[in-house]
Amino acid sequence: MTTSPLSVNHLFQGYTPPPGVFDEFLLDGGQPRPQAKLFLDALSRIGREEFDHRWEQAQRTVQANDFAYSGHITPGDQPRPWELDAIPFLISSTEWDVIATALKQRARLVNLVLSDLYGQQTLLTQGMLPAELVFSHPGFLRAYHGQVPRDNCFLHFYAADLARSPNGKWWVMADRTEAASGIGFALENRILTSRMFPELFNQCHVKRLAPFFIAVQDRLRSLAPQGLENPRVVLLSHGPQSPNYFEDAYLARYLGYTLVEGGDLAIRRNQVMLKTLGGLIPVDVIFRRQNSGDCDSLELRSSSGRGISGLTQAARSGQVGIANSLGSGLIESAAFMAYMPRLCKALLGEELKLPGVATWWCGDPQGLSYVLKNLEKLTIQSAFRIRGQDHPAMESWNQLPLKKRAELIQANPKQFVAQEKVIRSSVPVWKGETTPAHLSLRAYAVSAGDSYTVMQGALARTAKALDPLEVSIRKGEGSKDTWILSDQPVEHISLLKEQGRTISLRRSGSELPSRAADNLFWLGRQLERAESLARLLRSLVNRLGGETRSNSDLEVPILLRCLADEGQIEPGYAIEKMRNQLPAIEHVLPTAVFDETQSASLRSIINELFRLGSIVRDRVSLDTWRIIRRIDKGFQPARFGVTNLSDVLTMMNDLITELAAFSGIIMESMTRTQAFRFLELGRRLERSLQIISLVKNSFIPMPDVQAPVLETVLEVADSLMTYRSRYLSNLQLAAVLDLLLTDESNPRSLVFQFMQLSKQVERLPRNRELPGYSAEQRLAMTLLQSVRMLDIQEVSDTHCLGDYQPLEQLIETWDAQLPKLSEAISHRYLVHAVPSHQLADISPQ
Repeated sequence: MTTSPLSVNHLFQGYTPPPGVFDEFLLDGGQPRPQAKLFLDALSRIGREEFDHRWEQAQRTVQANDFAYSGHITPGDQPRPWELDAIPFLISSTEWDVIATALKQRARLVNLVLSDLYGQQTLLTQGMLPAELVFSHPGFLRAYHGQVPRDNCFLHFYAADLARSPNGKWWVMADRTEAASGIGFALENRILTSRMFPELFNQCHVKRLAPFFIAVQDRLRSLAPQGLENPRVVLLSHGPQSPNYFEDAYLARYLGYTLVEGGDLAIRRNQVMLKTLGGLIPVDVIFRRQNSGDCDSLELRSSSGRGISGLTQAARSGQVGIANSLGSGLIESAAFMAYMPRLCKALLGEELKLPGVATWWCGDPQGLSYVLKNLEKLTIQSAFRIRGQDHPAMESWNQLPLKKRAELIQANPKQFVAQEKVIRSSVPVWKGETTPAHLSLRAYAVSAGDSYTVMQGALARTAKALDPLEVSIRKGEGSKDTWILSDQPVEHISLLKEQGRTISLRRSGSELPSRAADNLFWLGRQLERAESLARLLRSLVNRLGGETRSNSDLEVPILLRCLADEGQIEPGYAIEKMRNQLPAIEHVLPTAVFDETQSASLRSIINELFRLGSIVRDRVSLDTWRIIRRIDKGFQPARFGVTNLSDVLTMMNDLITELAAFSGIIMESMTRTQAFRFLELGRRLERSLQIISLVKNSFIPMPDVQAPVLETVLEVADSLMTYRSRYLSNLQLAAVLDLLLTDESNPRSLVFQFMQLSKQVERLPRNRELPGYSAEQRLAMTLLQSVRMLDIQEVSDTHCLGDYQPLEQLIETWDAQLPKLSEAISHRYLVHAVPSHQLADISPQ
């Protein structure tokens, strides 16, 4: 094929589709297709330089939002960045309407098949489907039978993977019926691409996605058992280990639903309940993103550890609406594709409007005969699919010699299907220049009455090779926004709309799931732990070299003792005799800071901070998440893994600045809900422990020369400026201890932390009618009273005379009481160790 004559400021110069495929942008003569001409003309007016600038901005947004396909599990298993392409896929609304009509038909058909297989099973008794195919399926379980969903709709969300063949016709490559994975990515693609080309987006009259998401909200609302106008809907996720966790959190935030995992829910008398700080509250609808088999550890797969014991019985009793119904993933298996044409005629009295890729189930003797005769022209797949358990081995399996493949199929034919190889169409992708890639589309539909509403858009996916879709996903495919082009201007539609019934005004309640509260609590603790260690390390590095190197031997040993106590360095550095036998701290420190094999290292703490932040990203603002991500990305060893003290000092300064921004946005922008309170409890408890550790390691025993140590302690505690404004350069122990322990105006003092702990504990949800104080209230009050009753001048005078016992006893008391406070809060609110009736009748705080 000759080189395309297209040249849009060199953007498309040299773009040449591969031979023998349908190209979505160019006709065979190299001229743009009608739907692409307007876009290309408008793109030419933007120019290459402006195009590159906008694309760089879009890429920065992807990175800043950590837009990724995979959960954050461990430091060694980082999320894979989402590969969004700059050039959208374009299709006319006329052509899309034909596709949408066919998708509605196919969704209705699949729903009827599911209803029958989990009901009367006439398709099996009449021979329309082989009984062996269905009963051999590992996902066809007795527990799914007996469900009676509202409107007899088993399939609330449907997705189809589509591809266009060289003759220009669209084919269904696969049905996706377990959960509508990808709709969040399609939405984010739209937001990013439309911001990149706002004028093109309007000029091309691109159909909006909002009507689809409005239909999603309406459908989920309609599933409430008692027809509630404003039911409680939760989005059930696999959790952070899932490759779709980013999307789950993104959708929960966008749609306004509570993001939950299996452990957040419980069943009481067939009613699904959400475990919250205030006890158990009923759930009306579950927007299920978790696999069916993982949803109930009692009747289904108990080994997954993600289930809600009794959920299948709750579904059978009609006490909760679940979308999609349990067991809906059955039809995702490729073996069913072979029977869709006959099922459509039997159930709908129609021919399929959109054919599926030609498929033969080897469990059928005729199908097996055809497959063995045409094996070299076909692709072999596993007959039965469980979402998320695709078989990577099938890729190498298809590379085996024909004879070996035939033997394996004949040994167990019902486990295999064969499909015709589809050469997918090509589209231009931007990699500094336009190059061709093969296209597949994932289109979405949501049930509406007795039909379906199809998204006016799709998740376009691109791959360089013609691998099966599951293979290309594992290898790391690209993605595009899909623009459905209308002939007329498109009306702007907002997802936000007024509801019919006036709602009661309120401030906040106790609806925060206990798991989320636990993660926020530890996020706060890691935040303060990271800042405290960064300040210690900065002070130490400043005193190890250069102009600020200490002239005395006092500060460095104390800082080493503090770091050893926190597990940052070898304990031997805290002992003078052993210190001389160890490598110089200047050489050890840079490596120790970034040692991910040590759970207490600063890098490991940042890893945990990022992990917890990624889990609760539906509970924090986008700006907060960006700071968390920036902290993680910025705190890395220098290039080539070589880091010196100067690098460490620079990174400590940057880290402290970022952590201050994190704290600032929490204090200034986070609504004072229970989420804030648990984050704040974690922060204040950890800062208390860090202050106590600093005082203990610096002043017990008291150094002979006090002034340098006192100044260092004030510097680490971020209180030096306040001290100098009060006392100038007159350094005395009593004034320092007052500022660090008993000054209620200093946000870095111990008493300030205890005041905040007591304040937040008091506002936790509880039954206000019960007499007396709770264990956590008593502990918080005891801590606050202990420091308020302290005569700091007397303690310091005694200390300076060599009697360390008063301060030592106080520190031991605080060290013992703070973990007890943390444990009491956890037992009452985070693990539900307290009977639920004690947390009933919660008054909002």
